[in-house]
Order: sequence, then structure tokens, then C-alpha cells
Amino acid sequence: MKAVSILAELREVIAARELAWMLAAREIRVRYKHTVLGIGWALAVPLCLMLVFTFLFSRVARVSTGSLPYAVFVYLGLVPWQFHASVLTASARCLTENRNLVTKVYFAREALPLSVVFSALADFAVAALVLVVLMAWYAVVPGWGLLLVPLVLAVQVALSIGLAFLFSAGNLLYRDVQYLLQVLVLVWMFASSVVYPIPRTGNLAWLAWLNPMTPILDAYRGLIVGGETWFKPEFGVAALVSLVLMVFGWRWFRGVEGKFGELA
Repeated sequence: MKAVSILAELREVIAARELAWMLAAREIRVRYKHTVLGIGWALAVPLCLMLVFTFLFSRVARVSTGSLPYAVFVYLGLVPWQFHASVLTASARCLTENRNLVTKVYFAREALPLSVVFSALADFAVAALVLVVLMAWYAVVPGWGLLLVPLVLAVQVALSIGLAFLFSAGNLLYRDVQYLLQVLVLVWMFASSVVYPIPRTGNLAWLAWLNPMTPILDAYRGLIVGGETWFKPEFGVAALVSLVLMVFGWRWFRGVEGKFGELA
């Protein structure tokens, strides 16, 4: 009977996908309303960060990225990282900022954290356009591994969905979560291979196995510009962690959903 119940809940979530897309579209409109650049801000933020990090880590600290231009290296890290960071910070607020929907209207509440992931995906797609221009500028030719990039994105989306479920419900129970995330996002970025490579040997090698974002970022780079045609073992671990987090996050979200009305 429990398996039947879970399947019914899953069908309810799948049926709510159109609502999630509508909420995501509304979020994008509100976010860029009354701005000069509009959705161009999805390009401006990673582009500005790329210029800053390129100056700091290629001219001042001189981080080695082999034959790959540092600007391409860091932009390939910043675009998926911005997607990840946007989901973390926005998901923490998605239930509290929509308390009228949560308390007065019945719908699959998962649509709210899912809408955060969908809106971040839109920014991700826009920001990725600059990568094409950047690679053309530096004459970097992608390899056949590019065909596997959708699988990397699928793993990152699974990770994002799981974290969105956890942090959206967690912040409703404990408002400290949204403030903790401000620190977590910063620390997590520098513990991942966003602006510099994480060594695979030595004292920091364990980060490539315990932190799922490092294998995900390395997979983007390796498949797009690194000449790799398949995934490394640590990416398999990251994929497993992402899948487990997505399932666990959803079940925990459902488990505490009964408290949403009184806490929102």
C-alpha cells in the first residue's frame, strides 16, 4: 500500500510540472521587471565575475589551467555554479514568500521549489551563450564529449531539486537556514573547482569525492574542452549522491508538508 501511495504522490508532482513552469516564468518576469538589461543580467553576473577572477588568478595568483585559457576555464565553472547558487538561495525563500499559496490553495507544494530550479535553468541557458563566443574568441574547439553534457546537466538538476526540497522546507521550519546558506554558498564555491582546479592527489583530493559539485564541474570542462569522451569514477559517485539527495529531499519535504500551513 505504501508503494501505491508513493506512486500516487509522484503522479501528483508530475502533474504539477506545468504549474512549476508558470511559477518559474512569473519569477523571471518579476526578477527582471523595471531593469535596463532585463534577462541580460543572467549574462552580466558570470561575465563580470569571469573578468575579476581572470585578473586575480591568471595575473596575480597565476593559477595554472594547462593549455586551456583561464577565462574559458573559469567561465565553464561559473555558469553551472551560478545555477547551483541561485537554486540554493532562492529555494530557501520560495515557501515563505508564497505563504498565501501555501496556506490558502491546495496544490502539489513541490511546484514551488521546482519552479526555482526551472527559473535558474533559464538563466543558465542564457549565460551559456557567452561560452560559445568565448570559445570562438580563444579558438577552443569542443570535442565529441559535448554530446554527453546533457547527462551532466541532468545530474546537476537532480542535485538541485534535492537541495531545493531540503532547504525550502528547512527554512520554513527554521528561518536560520536562509542566513546559513549565505555563508554556505561562499564556502562551497571555494571548496569546489569553480575558480581553480581541485588537485586529485594530496590533502585536498577528498574534496573531489565528497563534494558532488567538483566532479560535476570537472565533467563539464572535461567533456566540452578537455577532450574527454566518458565520465570519471568520481562523477559516478556525484550522480549517485545527487539521485539519493533528490529522493531523500522529496520524501522529507512530503513528510513535513503537514506543518507548512501553521509555519508559513
